[in-house]
Amino acid sequence: MEEEISIREIIEKLWKGKWIIVGITFVALVIGLVYSFLFVDPVYKGNAKVAVNNVASVPENVQPYINEMTKPQVFEQTLKSTAVLEKIIEKENLELTVEQLQSKFKLEIPTEKGGNSFISISLEGTDREKIKNIIDNAILLTRAELAKNIQSRLSLLEKEYNLKMEEEDKEIAAAVKKFNEISAGEGLPSLILFQQNTTEGQFVLEINEDILSQLKDLKKIDQIEYEKINSKIQNLTSLYNFYSNKYDEVRSISTMNIVDISTNILSDTFVPNNPVSPNKILNIAIAVILGVIVGVFIVILSDFFRNDTPVINNSEKHNS
Repeated sequence: MEEEISIREIIEKLWKGKWIIVGITFVALVIGLVYSFLFVDPVYKGNAKVAVNNVASVPENVQPYINEMTKPQVFEQTLKSTAVLEKIIEKENLELTVEQLQSKFKLEIPTEKGGNSFISISLEGTDREKIKNIIDNAILLTRAELAKNIQSRLSLLEKEYNLKMEEEDKEIAAAVKKFNEISAGEGLPSLILFQQNTTEGQFVLEINEDILSQLKDLKKIDQIEYEKINSKIQNLTSLYNFYSNKYDEVRSISTMNIVDISTNILSDTFVPNNPVSPNKILNIAIAVILGVIVGVFIVILSDFFRNDTPVINNSEKHNS
């Protein structure tokens, strides 16, 4: 025959063991209080906001690269890069590895396209002043690293365009030399090619009226040869001037501080006085609930063993 325990019996058993439940709950409450107020250090959270914008006032040939380097995602990658984090660790004398500090930084990157992009930077720690210093240094060093990377790329572009100009210069010199060699054989004046005395450094092709009139008197075959060389010189000169313009544009960008234009600190680092953890009220509530649960479990378990023992003894006597 199965025994059924009514709710009334359960309540009566719990009432009989109420002091056990109260005692265990009180002990759990004390443990929660001691843990929350004495053993756990308060954790604070600092926040800062940075705006990252596209730079519109740059030449078309470098616009795609500048846009790429001023994306919020690139800012995040640079901030969490080894180059930046190692400097922060050294400057703040942190006993952390690069990976540990990297995991502590939390960045919220916007996903919408176009317009201003706001990056929220947060960091948690037990020292309010150190949190502020770390975030401030992170922003400062990230901007410096971005400026360094942009300048490095612009320098490569300068070298590339300068190399192209040198190549075209050699081609022009060779074509002019060939033209003048043919002119000398035909008794014509030499072609004059000179570089403007300006900062643009562009080549200007000069053919005077004497050359043009004498070219008309040449044979058809010779005229065609002269026209081919002349056309080549003009094409090479135009190409040289194209690279010269691009070179000057890149140099003009090098004097601009792209990072200062594209990144702005919207709100300085702020660390509230109230810690984000531990949540003392929550810890105390959990301790009380656990105390009640453990107390009820012990009361029911002890009552079960107390009632079960006589039954076992009586059955043994009956069998004997």
